[in-house]
Amino acid sequence: MKLVIGNKRLAGKQFAISFLILGSILLAGCGPKKPQTETPPAEPTSVPTKPIETSVKEGPFVSLIPTADGHWVELQTKGIKKGTTSLEYELTYFADVEGSKIERGVTSGSTPVELNGATEFSKKILFGSASCTTGTCKYKYDEKVNEGMLTIKLTTSQGVDKYSSAFRIQKGKEAKVGLTTGDGVFSFVSQSLAVNSLFLTVSSMGVPSPLPENMTAKSSPYGIFPSTTTKGTVSFKTSLVEGKILLWDGQKWQVLETTVSNGIASAPTSKAGIFVLAE
Repeated sequence: MKLVIGNKRLAGKQFAISFLILGSILLAGCGPKKPQTETPPAEPTSVPTKPIETSVKEGPFVSLIPTADGHWVELQTKGIKKGTTSLEYELTYFADVEGSKIERGVTSGSTPVELNGATEFSKKILFGSASCTTGTCKYKYDEKVNEGMLTIKLTTSQGVDKYSSAFRIQKGKEAKVGLTTGDGVFSFVSQSLAVNSLFLTVSSMGVPSPLPENMTAKSSPYGIFPSTTTKGTVSFKTSLVEGKILLWDGQKWQVLETTVSNGIASAPTSKAGIFVLAE
């Protein structure tokens, strides 16, 4: 009899433990549920980063031309590959707001720009904000905009080609030290630019015209806008032993007399415009 009673007590303990475990499971199921996240819409596959030679050959030629007051910049994209269906752009820059550097941005919006077969695109972009009513606009300009980044996405049936370029806005007096994007690769030094004129230097994506036959790009193209006729020295940081700096004069490529020494390729020039280091 004692053995039977002992078994009953053991069974009771097992039942109580089982009840507690079951209750814990049921209570856990009654807690707040995590919200279900929707599956993001599929996007075209981005094409992997291409070598400089390929990117320069296939990429669009992009220029950023600032207004004299520095409040606007005109984005021009030419040489877009046929079959490109749409374009997106994002231009971010730093402005001085109450003594602090604040990042600002301008984009093409949530809807890509439909190209409808066009191989060129242009847009005038404001550094600041606008309030427009009944055809009249009031502008609030951002101050001391001097550097930023431009990103362009081009959608084709094969995927998305993405290109990014850094830019810097400087006054002519800064050319005595060097007009540059700040990447440590390219520099244009001149003593004769108008001291208060504004110039925008950008690492472009493609070139305005194919390079001369048997010459291959070994650097990204760099553009100074607006282009100007002035004497100076252009230089590229490079690992090449030999190379040639090319200048686009608006109609054709000029091969500048280039010297390569101690990792720097340099050449005198009588114009500031589009430059590329080639081999």
